[in-house]
Amino acid sequence: MSYRRIRRACHGRAPAVRVSLALAIVVALGCGPVSHVEPPPPKPVPKVLVIGVDGVRTDRVLTTGATYLRALMSEGLYATGQLDLAPGVKSLSGPAWSTILTGVNPEKHGVRDNTFAGRQYTRYPDFLTRLERLRPDLDTLAVTLWRTFFDTGLLHQVDWHATLRPGVDYAEHLKDEMIIRRMTDLISRHRVDVVFLHLVNPDKVAHKHGPLGPEYVTALDTMDLGIGRLVDAVRRRPTYRNEKWSVIVVTDHGHRDEGGHGGLSPEELQIFLLAAGPGIRHERRHEAKLVDVAPTVFAQLGMRIPADFEGVPLGGELPGK
Repeated sequence: MSYRRIRRACHGRAPAVRVSLALAIVVALGCGPVSHVEPPPPKPVPKVLVIGVDGVRTDRVLTTGATYLRALMSEGLYATGQLDLAPGVKSLSGPAWSTILTGVNPEKHGVRDNTFAGRQYTRYPDFLTRLERLRPDLDTLAVTLWRTFFDTGLLHQVDWHATLRPGVDYAEHLKDEMIIRRMTDLISRHRVDVVFLHLVNPDKVAHKHGPLGPEYVTALDTMDLGIGRLVDAVRRRPTYRNEKWSVIVVTDHGHRDEGGHGGLSPEELQIFLLAAGPGIRHERRHEAKLVDVAPTVFAQLGMRIPADFEGVPLGGELPGK
């Protein structure tokens, strides 16, 4: 039966006799134009930006403007706390960043100071390496000014990584600016899924001038501006409307009033975690733990939490261990 005869039936011009299969089809389907069914919108793709800020003393952060940090706090979870160090573990960057990136404490990853002696990264790899092994389709990026992260294997399997070239004398205040500029360009223009960025200037300034003076305030304000630029780069992505981003900001230790760390004073042990993204409630906590960063990344990506992680996600649903 031709389309023409069916169309005539729809307009009431079909013969009165010989009610045919065509008319039965018309009655069943209805007359009139065929409606266009819109396909369902694509499911937003989860992505995570982790910003590590070295040597930021928690009690000094909110004495500055902290415009962009405060904005993230208003959207998500802000937790303060103190390092809980086992005997023999120092309040240094080596143990702290190992804990942040591996999701396990020094008793497992083996790093107790900045020599990185005893490291167990083969057994407890960083979360980027774990993601690459579980989901090779993910695009992972890592940038740090501390080459030791790569030289020791703390950051091992990453799609794209960068650090400063050895032997080049960069002006101290320009180091963070260089990697922020590079990362904002990469985030704005390229496909990325999980990003880790490590900023060091607050720690450098605190070592030189202490955390109580105007130099440290300037360093914190500059860090805050850099965080704002990174978040803005995320929101300027052409594909942003089809993505759901989570942002995590974490520091590794504090500083004594005169500058320096490694001991057990309350000022040296200060840490904070900030997380904003889908499923993370707006709240304030006082039990920040560095092991919570890695499981939060997995949870925000909707991935099963590795069984050997020692932390828990900062809000959101727990995909399972």
